[in-house]
Amino acid sequence: MHLLVSNPSILIGLERVGFLEPLFNLPIEVNVTDFLYERELKNYDGQKLLKLGLQIQSLDPEMATFAMQYCRSNTTLCQDEGYAFALAQKSEFILLIINPELGKLAEIEHIQYYPLSLLFELMLDRQVISYDFLQQGLSNITTMTRCHLLRKEAEDCLFKIIQRKSPKVH
Repeated sequence: MHLLVSNPSILIGLERVGFLEPLFNLPIEVNVTDFLYERELKNYDGQKLLKLGLQIQSLDPEMATFAMQYCRSNTTLCQDEGYAFALAQKSEFILLIINPELGKLAEIEHIQYYPLSLLFELMLDRQVISYDFLQQGLSNITTMTRCHLLRKEAEDCLFKIIQRKSPKVH
Protein backbone atom coordinates (compact mmCIF):
# COMPACT_ATOMS: atom_id res chain seq x y z
CA MET A 1 0.00 0.00 0.00
CA HIS A 2 1.36 3.41 -1.00
CA LEU A 3 -0.06 6.23 1.12
CA LEU A 4 0.33 9.88 0.21
CA VAL A 5 0.12 12.19 3.22
CA SER A 6 -2.02 15.18 2.26
CA ASN A 7 -1.42 17.49 5.21
CA PRO A 8 1.75 18.15 7.25
CA SER A 9 -0.27 18.20 10.47
CA ILE A 10 -0.68 14.44 10.12
CA LEU A 11 3.03 13.63 10.43
CA ILE A 12 3.78 16.47 12.84
CA GLY A 13 0.92 15.42 15.11
CA LEU A 14 1.92 11.76 15.00
CA GLU A 15 5.51 12.68 15.82
CA ARG A 16 4.51 14.76 18.84
CA VAL A 17 2.70 11.83 20.47
CA GLY A 18 5.18 9.09 19.59
CA PHE A 19 3.22 7.49 16.73
CA LEU A 20 5.82 7.86 13.95
CA GLU A 21 7.65 4.62 14.66
CA PRO A 22 4.39 2.62 14.79
CA LEU A 23 3.33 4.24 11.51
CA PHE A 24 6.55 3.20 9.79
CA ASN A 25 6.28 -0.30 11.30
CA LEU A 26 3.12 -0.89 9.27
CA PRO A 27 3.36 -2.70 5.92
CA ILE A 28 2.85 0.52 3.99
CA GLU A 29 4.95 3.04 2.15
CA VAL A 30 4.48 6.59 3.44
CA ASN A 31 4.91 9.33 0.84
CA VAL A 32 4.72 13.12 0.70
CA THR A 33 5.01 15.55 -2.16
CA ASP A 34 8.29 17.35 -2.60
CA PHE A 35 6.38 20.58 -2.00
CA LEU A 36 5.14 19.44 1.42
CA TYR A 37 8.55 18.09 2.41
CA GLU A 38 10.48 21.21 1.44
CA ARG A 39 7.95 23.66 2.84
CA GLU A 40 6.90 21.93 6.06
CA LEU A 41 8.86 18.82 6.98
CA LYS A 42 12.48 19.29 5.92
CA ASN A 43 13.23 21.61 8.84
CA TYR A 44 10.88 19.73 11.15
CA ASP A 45 12.82 16.51 11.73
CA GLY A 46 12.98 15.78 8.00
CA GLN A 47 16.08 13.61 8.33
CA LYS A 48 14.39 11.47 11.00
CA LEU A 49 11.39 10.98 8.71
CA LEU A 50 13.64 9.95 5.83
CA LYS A 51 15.52 7.48 8.07
CA LEU A 52 12.20 5.97 9.13
CA GLY A 53 11.32 5.41 5.48
CA LEU A 54 9.44 8.49 4.28
CA GLN A 55 9.44 8.71 0.48
CA ILE A 56 9.37 12.05 -1.35
CA GLN A 57 7.46 12.26 -4.63
CA SER A 58 8.04 15.02 -7.16
CA LEU A 59 5.32 16.73 -9.12
CA ASP A 60 6.05 17.57 -12.72
CA PRO A 61 5.32 21.16 -13.81
CA GLU A 62 1.95 20.18 -15.29
CA MET A 63 0.81 18.61 -12.01
CA ALA A 64 2.07 21.61 -10.02
CA THR A 65 0.11 23.99 -12.25
CA PHE A 66 -2.99 21.83 -11.90
CA ALA A 67 -2.55 21.80 -8.10
CA MET A 68 -2.32 25.59 -7.91
CA GLN A 69 -5.41 25.99 -10.10
CA TYR A 70 -7.29 23.43 -8.03
CA CYS A 71 -6.42 25.23 -4.78
CA ARG A 72 -7.64 28.54 -6.19
CA SER A 73 -10.97 27.01 -7.18
CA ASN A 74 -11.38 24.91 -4.00
CA THR A 75 -10.79 27.16 -1.04
CA THR A 76 -11.44 24.32 1.41
CA LEU A 77 -8.06 22.80 0.51
CA CYS A 78 -4.72 23.96 1.80
CA GLN A 79 -1.87 24.12 -0.70
CA ASP A 80 -0.35 20.87 0.57
CA GLU A 81 -3.66 19.07 0.04
CA GLY A 82 -3.94 20.48 -3.48
CA TYR A 83 -0.50 19.20 -4.41
CA ALA A 84 -1.21 15.77 -2.93
CA PHE A 85 -4.54 15.66 -4.74
CA ALA A 86 -2.87 16.47 -8.06
CA LEU A 87 -0.27 13.75 -7.56
CA ALA A 88 -2.88 11.20 -6.49
CA GLN A 89 -4.86 11.89 -9.65
CA LYS A 90 -1.87 10.92 -11.78
CA SER A 91 -0.64 7.96 -9.73
CA GLU A 92 -1.62 4.93 -7.73
CA PHE A 93 -1.21 6.61 -4.35
CA ILE A 94 -3.92 6.43 -1.72
CA LEU A 95 -4.49 9.83 -0.12
CA LEU A 96 -4.23 9.93 3.65
CA ILE A 97 -6.55 12.71 4.75
CA ILE A 98 -7.83 14.64 7.74
CA ASN A 99 -9.90 17.12 5.73
CA PRO A 100 -13.39 15.74 4.97
CA GLU A 101 -13.70 18.18 2.06
CA LEU A 102 -10.67 16.56 0.44
CA GLY A 103 -12.41 13.21 0.88
CA LYS A 104 -15.49 14.53 -0.92
CA LEU A 105 -13.37 15.79 -3.81
CA ALA A 106 -11.50 12.49 -3.97
CA GLU A 107 -14.81 10.63 -4.21
CA ILE A 108 -15.95 12.89 -7.06
CA GLU A 109 -12.68 12.29 -8.92
CA HIS A 110 -12.58 8.56 -8.03
CA ILE A 111 -9.35 8.86 -6.10
CA GLN A 112 -8.82 6.34 -3.34
CA TYR A 113 -8.33 7.83 0.12
CA TYR A 114 -8.21 6.81 3.76
CA PRO A 115 -8.99 8.90 6.80
CA LEU A 116 -6.24 9.03 9.41
CA SER A 117 -8.43 6.97 11.74
CA LEU A 118 -7.92 3.97 9.45
CA LEU A 119 -4.20 4.11 10.24
CA PHE A 120 -4.94 3.99 13.94
CA GLU A 121 -7.13 0.94 13.44
CA LEU A 122 -4.42 -0.67 11.34
CA MET A 123 -1.85 0.05 14.07
CA LEU A 124 -4.06 -1.78 16.55
CA ASP A 125 -4.85 -4.67 14.21
CA ARG A 126 -1.17 -5.14 13.32
CA GLN A 127 -0.23 -4.81 17.01
CA VAL A 128 2.37 -2.10 16.46
CA ILE A 129 0.68 -0.04 19.19
CA SER A 130 -1.33 -0.88 22.29
CA TYR A 131 -4.85 0.35 23.06
CA ASP A 132 -3.60 2.28 26.06
CA PHE A 133 -0.77 3.99 24.14
CA LEU A 134 -3.13 4.84 21.28
CA GLN A 135 -5.77 6.16 23.64
CA GLN A 136 -3.23 8.32 25.49
CA GLY A 137 -1.74 9.62 22.24
CA LEU A 138 -5.15 10.50 20.81
CA SER A 139 -6.03 12.29 24.05
CA ASN A 140 -2.80 14.26 23.77
CA ILE A 141 -3.55 15.20 20.15
CA THR A 142 -6.97 16.53 21.13
CA THR A 143 -5.42 18.89 23.67
CA MET A 144 -2.19 19.94 22.03
CA THR A 145 -2.70 20.55 18.34
CA ARG A 146 -3.69 23.84 16.77
CA CYS A 147 -4.93 22.01 13.67
CA HIS A 148 -8.70 21.72 14.12
CA LEU A 149 -8.91 19.00 11.44
CA LEU A 150 -6.36 16.80 13.20
CA ARG A 151 -7.98 17.47 16.57
CA LYS A 152 -11.42 16.49 15.21
CA GLU A 153 -10.02 13.32 13.62
CA ALA A 154 -8.33 12.38 16.92
CA GLU A 155 -11.50 13.08 18.91
CA ASP A 156 -13.62 10.93 16.58
CA CYS A 157 -11.08 8.11 16.63
CA LEU A 158 -10.70 8.30 20.41
CA PHE A 159 -14.46 7.88 20.77
CA LYS A 160 -14.41 4.82 18.46
CA ILE A 161 -11.43 3.30 20.28
CA ILE A 162 -13.10 3.72 23.66
CA GLN A 163 -16.30 2.16 22.26
CA ARG A 164 -14.31 -0.72 20.75
CA LYS A 165 -12.49 -1.39 24.03
CA SER A 166 -15.51 -1.06 26.32
CA PRO A 167 -17.53 -4.20 26.99
CA LYS A 168 -20.90 -4.23 25.30
CA VAL A 169 -23.89 -3.97 27.62
CA HIS A 170 -27.03 -5.86 26.59
